Order: sequence, then structure tokens, then C-alpha cells
Amino acid sequence: MKHTIHIFPAKKIDRKKWNQCVSNNANGLIYSSSVYLDAISENWHGMVIDDYSVVMALPWKKKFGIRYAYTIPFVQQLGLIGDTTALNLGRVLHKIYKFISFADILFNFSNTDIQAFIPVVPRTNLVLKLEQSLDSIRLHYKNDLKENIKKAEMQQLCYVKENDFENAVSAYRLQYSERMPHIKKEHYRKFLHLCKLLAPKNQAFTRSVTDNKGMLLATAIFFKDDKRIYNLMNTTLPEGRDKEANHFLLDRVITEFAGQSLLFDFEGSELPGVRHFYEKFGAENQPYFHYHYNGYSWPLRLLKK
Repeated sequence: MKHTIHIFPAKKIDRKKWNQCVSNNANGLIYSSSVYLDAISENWHGMVIDDYSVVMALPWKKKFGIRYAYTIPFVQQLGLIGDTTALNLGRVLHKIYKFISFADILFNFSNTDIQAFIPVVPRTNLVLKLEQSLDSIRLHYKNDLKENIKKAEMQQLCYVKENDFENAVSAYRLQYSERMPHIKKEHYRKFLHLCKLLAPKNQAFTRSVTDNKGMLLATAIFFKDDKRIYNLMNTTLPEGRDKEANHFLLDRVITEFAGQSLLFDFEGSELPGVRHFYEKFGAENQPYFHYHYNGYSWPLRLLKK
């Protein structure tokens, strides 16, 4: 059977069918929902295979009148969603090449077959199964993590469940913006808007840790769907570092959702220190795949090196 493959602009996408595909498939992560894409991307088209049995978002920009695909801040992985086992991936890639000649594409964790067709780079993503009991989860904590949580508990830290997205984003920008100059003010504005869209659907929430006087020590923004809790924006303030506030925060979130049929998605990281920290919780690597290509002819090729 030859599958039909179309690429439609966002405004022509059947949102109900698109979101059903994302929701109904294990590889349909929250980043590919139309609400997420509309809120955070500059422009996007959607690849639709057959009658929305498989979909793939293609965010894009233009430079010198030329369209190119790009990776969006706060979007970890997109890729093909749905059952791709019977797909001709060569045809899929050809369709993408006709639409955009230059691209950075983040194929999701399940798109492993793509490695046979193109030179992708696996990227680290650490996840933890929450469906176990809390005792079972904590059995896999590293000893130094257990000690740090005990240290935090002795300091009478408070776990706060109020949804304060503005404060969480502000804290993140204050602590980390210099390390991530590619994330601009507009990106934070869009992300905050997305938080406010998802919160009424119980798909976005904040959790924080304070000392017993109410001083903020650590805070995080999490997104949630029926598959995962996503650790989108996690901040430890200077006052919280020697109190192990972030160890305490993540342990309390895990405690809150333990026993549910969800993955806790730590979201990375390629940074050895961050990866080591997440691995202390017993998280396992579930890599996704970065593909960069430049199909421009010379001299346009020089524009996007």
C-alpha cells in the first residue's frame, strides 16, 4: 500500500484529528500538540500521512526569503508520531527535502529506524517510570542522593504547590539566561503564555521549595499529559544549593505522582554534571535523534553553516 503524504500549513490542519494522533500514540509527546506548536513556534507546517494516521510537525523560519526548519526553545523532540513500521521513510524524507532545503530536526525517541537512512546524532533524555511504588523507586536512588534528601529534610524545607509561573520563569532567567543567550526575551514570553494556556487543562503546574521563613530556594515548571510529566524549567537559587533544595524538590514531585502510569521526563541533558544528577534518581536514557542537513546549493550553502 502506498501511503499518501501531504504537508499542510498550520491553518489547514484538522486540529481534532492531529491532536487525536498525538494523544493516542505512545510517541506523541506534548510538544507536538497543536496548542503547544501554535503558542511557541514562529510558523509551522504539519506532515500528514494518510488520514492523520501519522503526523510530524515542521517548525520553520525564513531568512533572505528562504524557508528553513529550526529547533524551538522549550521543544525537545518532535518527529514522526504514529505507527511508522510500514512507512517508506525514504519517501517521507524526500517530501521533507522538497519542503525545506536546510533543517535541524529532532526526531523522537521511537524514530529509531531513521538511523538507517540519515546520519543522526543521538541526544540524551533521561526518564523514570513512576508506575512503581515510591519505595521501589527510591530503592534505585544513589546513596549520595538519599543523604542529600535527608539533609534537606532536617532543615524543615517546605514543598509548595502554588502555580506561580511568572516567578518561576523570572527565577530561571535570572539564574541561567547568560548561559543560554540563544533564548531571547520573546521565547520566554511565548513560553509563559503557553503555561497559562495549559494550566487550566491541568497540563502545566509549578512546584517550589522554600525554607521555613518562606524564602524561595528552588522552583520548577512541569508540563503533564497522559504519558509523562515533563521537567521543563528547573531552577535552583543560590540560597538553595547548600540546602540540597533541588534534590528535595524533585524527590517530592516524584513522591506526589508515584504509582501513576506516567514517565517522569527529566529532559536531558548532554551536560555531564546535569546528566549525572538525574541518573542519581535511577533515571534511564531514552535517546532522541538530531538531524542536521544543508541542501542549499553554493553560495547559499554558506549562509547556514
